[in-house]
Amino acid sequence: MSFIKINPTKPELNRIMKKRKFSQRGENLLEIKREQLHVSLSSVSSRYFEVREKAREKIQESFELLKETYKFIGKEKVERISKFNAAKFNPTVDIKHIHRKTMDLPEISLKIQESSLPSYSFFDTALHIDILIKQLHSSLKILVELGELDKQMYLLSANHRKINRRIDALEDIIIPKLNAEIRTIEDFLFDEERDEYVRLKKIKEMLEIEEED
Repeated sequence: MSFIKINPTKPELNRIMKKRKFSQRGENLLEIKREQLHVSLSSVSSRYFEVREKAREKIQESFELLKETYKFIGKEKVERISKFNAAKFNPTVDIKHIHRKTMDLPEISLKIQESSLPSYSFFDTALHIDILIKQLHSSLKILVELGELDKQMYLLSANHRKINRRIDALEDIIIPKLNAEIRTIEDFLFDEERDEYVRLKKIKEMLEIEEED
């Protein structure tokens, strides 16, 4: 490393050593944060795949139930009932962010306001339509939860990658560079002290010779 870029003095050495200590402490803190994020990411991803499988099963069940309902009351009537229900139900989605693990993660809640009376007659409507509506409501809530987990997993993984990049930069670039600068200054100061010792020794020898004369 060139001496032009470094001021080879003891104050500069102390400054760089403090900077290295600060970088090493930052690396340790990032390691702790990365481990925390890894635990959170593992938990959320495990829950995500569990809910995704549950959502797949719910949608499959709803589809099979829909086909059965078509057989009993006809596709046209089911579509008509669905249009009336869409007008009567008032679903609302509430999104708020909770501060966890030094970052904000979304929490999504779904509320469906149902009328006390259905928009169809009990007399000429099969029981399948009631079961289907409840099944679809349940599926919708699971899909909302799946979306929440998907977003949380994305944010956690993005933050995890960012911390990995910072740790890699500290380990591979910043700290090695500081170590090299410290070694360069220490070598320079050692050579300077050795030269000074030799110089003083020669001066002492010359003074002793003069005293003998």
